[in-house]
Amino acid sequence: MENIKSFGQLGEEAFKFKFMPKNKYTINNNGLNVIKNSDGWDNAVIGDKEIPKNKISRWKIKLNSDIKENYSDLYIGIGYNNAKSYNNCWSIFSNQSIINLNKKGSYLNYNNHKEKLKKGDIIEVIIDRILGTISFSVNDVNYGIAFSDIPNDDILYPAILLYEKNLNIEII
Repeated sequence: MENIKSFGQLGEEAFKFKFMPKNKYTINNNGLNVIKNSDGWDNAVIGDKEIPKNKISRWKIKLNSDIKENYSDLYIGIGYNNAKSYNNCWSIFSNQSIINLNKKGSYLNYNNHKEKLKKGDIIEVIIDRILGTISFSVNDVNYGIAFSDIPNDDILYPAILLYEKNLNIEII
């Protein structure tokens, strides 16, 4: 496993943001909680702040509901303000609950991890805008660098996509 400290100084405060309202999603708790209102792929829910450039940022998402094993229903990562689908995001995602990666519509295995996401899991996103990398951890287990081609100068936001009705996540 890659040590998180290798991504830079994490003594900084965690990146703080709220989710922006979006059709087919309910946003609660002052923008910190998102619930999907119906099944289907809809536009990504985007954070209200740009991820800072030339800095390392991190945030955590808690899964407040179970994931059905026959769905590919949860993407958490970064994207552009106009992200309409997972084709415009770099993210960790669940495929039948198993953790994988999505790079702008291309699916990748994440270091041969076969763990399944479940209610109560905490997913941390760590983005290094200096080196152009993003990594993820689940329940404090760091999976190492997922992508090393994140554009340093593009305007990027925290982004999530949910498929399954009533899927519930929270920024913590």
